[in-house]
Amino acid sequence: EYYTRLQAVREQGDWEGWLEFFLRGVRETSGEATETARRIVRMREEHRTLVLERLTSGTGNALTLLESLYQRPIVSVQHVAEITKLAFPNANALVARMEQLNLLREITGRKRNRRFAYQPYLELFAEGASGGPARAGVGPKL
Repeated sequence: EYYTRLQAVREQGDWEGWLEFFLRGVRETSGEATETARRIVRMREEHRTLVLERLTSGTGNALTLLESLYQRPIVSVQHVAEITKLAFPNANALVARMEQLNLLREITGRKRNRRFAYQPYLELFAEGASGGPARAGVGPKL
């Protein structure tokens, strides 16, 4: 439709049709962005509550990690150690607890230099982009 509308402007001077098409696209895109933002806020609160209710210790570090995942949804244990100021073994344990909550998922399949994805957050964008429903809840462990 994009090219058809441009061609109509070129051949027939149909600027009104082009503007209608363009503004419809702006409206739809802004609506999708607003809904995605709402889902992110809901997800953030659900995951904060999950951490507070399910982790018996280290909730402060877990919340620090959780907040950082919205800026950088793929992390290494070393990065977790840096942002939480934990020793590497303790950061590794925190990552394992976040995996148990299905908030992080190991994505490399390796034993060393592993990377972990904040899967529910990434799925929200993938599903939103594909037109499918985005889930704000805890994602499945894949």
